[in-house]
Amino acid sequence: MKKLTIQYLMFLGVLTLAIVASQILIQRTISDSKTDSRIINISGRQRMLSQKISKAALKLPLSKSKEEFNRTKSELTDAARLWNDSHQALKFGNERLDVSEMNESVFLERLFTQIQPYFQSINEAVTELDQFNYDHILTDKVPPQMDEAIQAISDHEKDFLKLMNDITFEYDRIASEKVEKLSTSEYYLLAGTLLLILLEAFFIFRPMVKTSKRKDHVISEFNDYVQQSISALGQTHQEKEIANSTLTEANEKIEALSTVNNNLRKRIKQTKNEYEKLEKEFRKMNKTV
Repeated sequence: MKKLTIQYLMFLGVLTLAIVASQILIQRTISDSKTDSRIINISGRQRMLSQKISKAALKLPLSKSKEEFNRTKSELTDAARLWNDSHQALKFGNERLDVSEMNESVFLERLFTQIQPYFQSINEAVTELDQFNYDHILTDKVPPQMDEAIQAISDHEKDFLKLMNDITFEYDRIASEKVEKLSTSEYYLLAGTLLLILLEAFFIFRPMVKTSKRKDHVISEFNDYVQQSISALGQTHQEKEIANSTLTEANEKIEALSTVNNNLRKRIKQTKNEYEKLEKEFRKMNKTV
């Protein structure tokens, strides 16, 4: 029994470790999925921001008022700032975004290398446009530097958008691959857990059931023996009562016979005395005659 207890504790410990490992994998999957989804969302947003930058740049020289110009310029610089910060976060990560695991992909590294010149050109063009104000477009002709910056943004935005699509798809592929690997590991853990349960049922619970059945059989036999003993004791007690009753009756009969015998002796003695008395009288009568 002690051996079974030790084996049970060992199986229970291994099963607990398997369940804990499974939960760790599940929590890791959830955490990674959240991070990966954020990376994919940011990557997808980069495409929208590049289009927004291009649209704002083209709209800037067409402004009809200073307020419209400043509003469009603010839209351009805000979009460019977020676009630039997101690009750096995707490449190097930050406190809120861990891209170290994702960026281990060689293909992804190659895509970032290819997209860097277009990113740099658009970023420089936005910086160039930030130097202009509404007074520069009051004349009928747009300043050459401004026109060149707008043209640079328009030309490089298409190439940037195409490569950014490839980067987003690569992020999505890596995320899906990670989920599949973790899912496979989860299945292995589940199979291992089920195997442990089967082994525990075969090596622990099966012997325990057999031992329990043997004990039940022994207890049943002992119970039968006790019942037979009680029955035998009951029969012995009954026989003893019958014997005591017979003995009492015998004693009563003996006492009755003893009384009769005593009475008979008394009568015999009386008869003898009377006979002797008659014999004496008869003798006296014979002497007289």
